[in-house]
Amino acid sequence: MAIDELVSVAQAEAMGELDAPMMAIVLSSEQSYDLPINSLETDADKARWGLILRAAREHVEADAVAVLYPAWTTIRHKKPEVEAEAAPEAIEEEAEGADDSDGPIDTLFVQLHTRDHVYWRGFEQIRDPKHQRIIGFRRIKALSTDYKRDEAPSVASWLSTLFEPLPEEGEETNVDRELADLLEEPEVSAALYPRQMRALH
Repeated sequence: MAIDELVSVAQAEAMGELDAPMMAIVLSSEQSYDLPINSLETDADKARWGLILRAAREHVEADAVAVLYPAWTTIRHKKPEVEAEAAPEAIEEEAEGADDSDGPIDTLFVQLHTRDHVYWRGFEQIRDPKHQRIIGFRRIKALSTDYKRDEAPSVASWLSTLFEPLPEEGEETNVDRELADLLEEPEVSAALYPRQMRALH
């Protein structure tokens, strides 16, 4: 799935909702698997979900993982590159056509992680003034960037182990045992069904 296709999926998931879902999509060569993420607020949350997504990716031998999440973004001035300290927290950037007010922007972030690159897109969420449901998106160009994996900003560091090599055959480490345990958790095992089969589970 290319980044543009992923953006379409992310926007379709969020359209008409009160807020965009926070989720990952594990993209194998044959199927896509959804994993709803319940929290990325703390470093512990990020470390846990980093392991879960690595375990899921290895389990289905996927070559890419997408992460979709909403965030409040403060856009004030442009820097050479996005320097986010702890998404989904505030990121200071300048967006073309963005409101000049100092208020935060309700943003949908879409990240696509492959073995070599991280593709990053940011969109302002446009809401129906009466019902506050999402009715559209405006791209924030300053938050739409591509990185080589080893040059990705610190905001993506919790996913730095996604494509670490597997251990030698027959070798089992503490991390491997932890990954195996995570795959047995109900929220993960239920999610590891192909997209079109989720409704049947």
